[in-house]
Amino acid sequence: MNYLGIDVGGSRIKTGVVDDLGTIVYSDSMPIPADYPAFQLAIVNCFRSLDTEYHLAGVGISSCGGINPHTGDVTPCIAPSLQYLVGENYYELRKLLPVPIQVEKDGNCAALGEKWTGNAIDLDSFCALVLGTGLGGGVIYKNQVYEGAHFLAGDVGYAFPSYDAESGFSGLCAPVQVEERYFSLTGEKINIAQMYQRRNKDAAADSCCTGFFSHLANTIITMQYVLDPKAFLLGGGITAWEELIPLLNAEIQRQVQLRGLPALPVVKRCRHRNGANLIGAVYNLKTKENI
Repeated sequence: MNYLGIDVGGSRIKTGVVDDLGTIVYSDSMPIPADYPAFQLAIVNCFRSLDTEYHLAGVGISSCGGINPHTGDVTPCIAPSLQYLVGENYYELRKLLPVPIQVEKDGNCAALGEKWTGNAIDLDSFCALVLGTGLGGGVIYKNQVYEGAHFLAGDVGYAFPSYDAESGFSGLCAPVQVEERYFSLTGEKINIAQMYQRRNKDAAADSCCTGFFSHLANTIITMQYVLDPKAFLLGGGITAWEELIPLLNAEIQRQVQLRGLPALPVVKRCRHRNGANLIGAVYNLKTKENI
């Protein structure tokens, strides 16, 4: 059977058809709709356009922000572009579509996608971090999603490195926000990989790129001593950059040695890279609906 996976992010909505083997057989994306009715309509139209060809058996949704996966309610901690979802309920879509629907936050979906068919098949306890518009996270403990009391376990992006810090971990580590910082300094839009290439001749690029690796390494080391997972798996568009993981691991090792810490975090890339959320959203659907 085939299923529709939807990944609601802060800058775009990714869509894909995933089969029973966890393979994405079709993928696309669309811009963020202007309001809630347009958001619902976009998902309904997406389903209808793909159902004819793929005979979809359900819809799995991955969403940024605070999501109650049991009730479908959206809490205030969500991307600015999606504030109209606050107070709404994803499961209202069940009235509009003829198939089962399940929603889960993006960090948990990334973790589930890797647990199903990715680089965490043999891991019973690990963390997934999704680097994009924000810094999302998910925790698998003893082969189960650890939700937390407010369904925010692993979402370190909402935390601040100190009580008087001007920016939270998302502001320091989320690629989109690092790139926006560079733009504010130079008026030029480039990504972190490009910053790294020009770091020796561009002070702003050097500062933004160095800060990104330093803060992300510190974030992972901090999470290691809160959760002590067996590994961290990184997802998001930036993971297509081949140098990301080696450079990050080098900075983590530097900080661990400098501080004389007892544990060195293990960091890997999500096998499914930017598709982990879609695959995990479908795995969540299949698991909860027993299909």
